[in-house]
Amino acid sequence: MSEASCQRGITTFRLSLILSIGVLVIASACGLIVSETENALILRFGKPVRILENSGFYLRLPPPVERVVRIDRRLQHADIRLSETLTKDQRNVIVPVFFTWKVADPLKFHVAVKDKNNANSKLDALVTSARNSVLGSHPFGDLVAAEGRASMLPKIEKEILALAADDAREALGIELLSTGIVQLQLPEANTESVFRRMRAERKREATQFRAEGRAKAGEMKAQTDKEATGLIAEAKRQAEEIRGKAEAEASAIYAQAHGEAPEFYRFLRELQSLRTVVDKNTTVVLDTSIAPFHWLKETETLPPDLRPSKPIEPMEPKSQPSLTEHPATSILDR
Repeated sequence: MSEASCQRGITTFRLSLILSIGVLVIASACGLIVSETENALILRFGKPVRILENSGFYLRLPPPVERVVRIDRRLQHADIRLSETLTKDQRNVIVPVFFTWKVADPLKFHVAVKDKNNANSKLDALVTSARNSVLGSHPFGDLVAAEGRASMLPKIEKEILALAADDAREALGIELLSTGIVQLQLPEANTESVFRRMRAERKREATQFRAEGRAKAGEMKAQTDKEATGLIAEAKRQAEEIRGKAEAEASAIYAQAHGEAPEFYRFLRELQSLRTVVDKNTTVVLDTSIAPFHWLKETETLPPDLRPSKPIEPMEPKSQPSLTEHPATSILDR
């Protein structure tokens, strides 16, 4: 191959390379790729002319004629700033709320918001205002799930979303998808008063339970006393019946004994009465002429089988011949 041919080949290659680079530069300047996670807004001299909502490759005029603004269309999440608000019954509360959103109108979003940080700031104001309005129409009790009653928080969250969603779409081009209450807090100044109310409520419940317990205990005691009284009465009745039968049998035995041995029966009765009056440690001054105390004076009148083995010596009278001071012994101990 001649030198001229080689020179022409090199020149052709250089031209081709330069042309390819030029085509790539022009393609990169006049083309654009939109991904699945974004929308593209074409601005011609700063004025929006096209909205590219589908992913793919698109042609455009090179800068500075047309400029591309990419807008993220993925789901976004943020929380409002902590702040106090009032409930319907004038209770100060702190209710943090989260919200999720995405871009619904890229053009309106670009004009009103520009970027995500500014969008979160504007949505913070909208959601906070909606939260204050909704909580202002609900008492504090709706924020606490009482026993036996369904929680009101889902209803409150839906009301906040409905109140803020329209303004977000119309003013910012944002679709507000959900709002939720993170937690319920109380200002530090109100915590002690809440605790006092809780203690008072628990004290009231405890007092009520104690009163019910005392009433129940009174009923049980009254029922027990009634049953005990009936049992005691029945026992006394049975005891009186048994005692009556025993006394009747004893009287029959006494009557039979009196009929068979009147003197012996009289003697036993007199000893029984004497044993009832005195004991071994008693010293008495008695008239020994009156039964049954004459048994303390002498035993000569006793039947032979009733006389003691050792005669009882009478005591010397001290003041009156008919009275004798004698320890209550002798025949009682025999």
